[in-house]
Amino acid sequence: MKHDHIVRRMLVFAMGLLVISLSIGFITKASLGTPPISSIPYSLSLIFPSLTLGNFTIVYSLLLVFLQLVILGKQADKINLGLQVIISFIFGYFIDLGLMILGDFSPNVYWERIVCVLIGCCGLAFGVYLQIIADFTMVPGDGFAYALSVKIKRKPYRVVRVASDVTMIVIAAILGFVAMGNTGGVREGTVICALLIGTIAGVYFSKLGWLTTKLIPQQAEEQKTAVDGTDGADASH
Repeated sequence: MKHDHIVRRMLVFAMGLLVISLSIGFITKASLGTPPISSIPYSLSLIFPSLTLGNFTIVYSLLLVFLQLVILGKQADKINLGLQVIISFIFGYFIDLGLMILGDFSPNVYWERIVCVLIGCCGLAFGVYLQIIADFTMVPGDGFAYALSVKIKRKPYRVVRVASDVTMIVIAAILGFVAMGNTGGVREGTVICALLIGTIAGVYFSKLGWLTTKLIPQQAEEQKTAVDGTDGADASH
């Protein structure tokens, strides 16, 4: 892999991480819950307001990295896990940055809140799309689901990922009920995110092939190689 190609993938991944973080902040400001990936940190931030959502995101992400190490054991990719540790801190910082940028923004009318969640879902799905085409590493939430799918070989990743998201939502709701008597970071916005983000990301993959080619040119070459059987040296453009 060429140096400039690695840098390009890193930049696209970082862009995706920033978009995801800003979208989580936007959805959170709607006060209708958060996406599954942030449901536990958000519930904890409501229970312990002295720490921010970003702070708890860092702690939770580091826990997921540690669990991957436990689950995979000798199979664990130490370099990838090291990258996820760095990403955990960046992810948390980006979330707090997004909330700071949004400031006092807080829609009061219910339909406006729903619209904010839908817009946030579109943004979050775009961030997921950017991260996947970057093919650089995973955020800890995705890495944890992947580690489980490796350990439970009979179940495909998408099934394990759904189960992982549902488990996170349930834990966040339990935390909220025990500590505050409500569902904490889990509300209808959480359900909307869980139902829509994957579908919207799929639309991006099917409609934004031109953007994928522009952002990651080598990916198009790899796809062409897989189709026509030529090697990388034959693809001069």
